[in-house]
Amino acid sequence: MAVRYTLHWGRDNARRLATVAELDGLLSFLTTVRGRDGAPHGVDLLPAGATGGGLQLGIGHPHRAFVVWLDASETGPAAGGSYGIDDDLEAWPEPIGFDCGVEVVDFKPAWTRVTPRQAMEAAREYMLTGARPTFLRFDGNA
Repeated sequence: MAVRYTLHWGRDNARRLATVAELDGLLSFLTTVRGRDGAPHGVDLLPAGATGGGLQLGIGHPHRAFVVWLDASETGPAAGGSYGIDDDLEAWPEPIGFDCGVEVVDFKPAWTRVTPRQAMEAAREYMLTGARPTFLRFDGNA
């Protein structure tokens, strides 16, 4: 089976993925281990060989996650970097730090209006379709 996507996390970690089952296994594993300073992980899911675009996810916080769509080819309010939002989910009361490789980045409450389950589902949908997940609203101004 051909490698379709690559998941990057931490400073130098990457794994090539050919199936959604492989993606699920790796994301599930990353929810159990902490990154720098004990923070949950920020990961990048990209098509194999790509150096930009894709989907960024926050994985490992027990209650919240983030989903960022990075595709400069789109137009409108969701173009470029836009945050996935579940409009039925209230903002978390404080920023959440995620290990984004070079440093731990605090994600403000407006950026973490996604559950861990929704972040996993967004990754699955993206890997199956190559397109922005459809069940979240994406906002470039969040």
